[in-house]
Amino acid sequence: MSRYTSYRTGGNADILCTPKSVSELVEILKILKTESVPVYVFGNCSNVLVRDKGIRGAVILTTGLKGINVNTTQITCEAGVSLSRLANTAMNSGLTGAEPISGIPGSVGGAISMNAGSYGTEMKDIVISAAYLDEDLNIRKKNSIELCFGNRRSCFTGTDDIVLSAIFSFKPGIKEEIRMRMSEYASKRKENQPLEYPSCGSVFKRPEGYFSGKLIQDAGLKGYTVNGACVSEKHAGFIINKGNATSDDILKVIDFVKLTVYNKFKVILETEVKIFGEE
Repeated sequence: MSRYTSYRTGGNADILCTPKSVSELVEILKILKTESVPVYVFGNCSNVLVRDKGIRGAVILTTGLKGINVNTTQITCEAGVSLSRLANTAMNSGLTGAEPISGIPGSVGGAISMNAGSYGTEMKDIVISAAYLDEDLNIRKKNSIELCFGNRRSCFTGTDDIVLSAIFSFKPGIKEEIRMRMSEYASKRKENQPLEYPSCGSVFKRPEGYFSGKLIQDAGLKGYTVNGACVSEKHAGFIINKGNATSDDILKVIDFVKLTVYNKFKVILETEVKIFGEE
């Protein structure tokens, strides 16, 4: 899985499937269900940490589901479409509203599942509806209210439902102005985030009334390192892989950060990154 995760760590999965259509996805799931094989569905693996012993069962990557369609001010995307492609499609269509999410490295399916966001814009602000497979492999649809978006969560959190596609709503804008705003956001990210190293982005959710990065910084943890896993000096909310870290190294840093922040500030940090695999 180190070939697929943004952390560049993780052991082997028993089976890897990369369907190119919803019908292929359904057929694969039917076979795996019949054989009682555990299933893990990932998108771009940008917010996933796979333990070093890997995953027993089948991993399905939805990155092959990459259809995208523009209809006036609405854009329909399949689950595997990257957020950067969505934002660029909106820009090229003269639609504004996707600029803040243009630098998020995830895909549409994962972003909706966790209500991903950046610079004040979250999925809940731009999604009209989403289609998904329920646990019985029926295709269903929910509108934005029914999606129950919250702090890095949605109605799909903790379920076996699989996001297939979503419809986004934007506003007409001027292409060059949109391009400039996207460039400004990209510059901010480059300046404030350790983009030169593998990471999952922000490791922890924002605690009520706090900023996780500020808490970690105030705890004096910038630069804290276990082998190749390190709390970024540039942004304390990021734990980076300096080149030779294992998933276990990253998990040790996560645990130490959580413990230290709690001991100093009595604030419980909850991980935003999703952790899978054998311990």
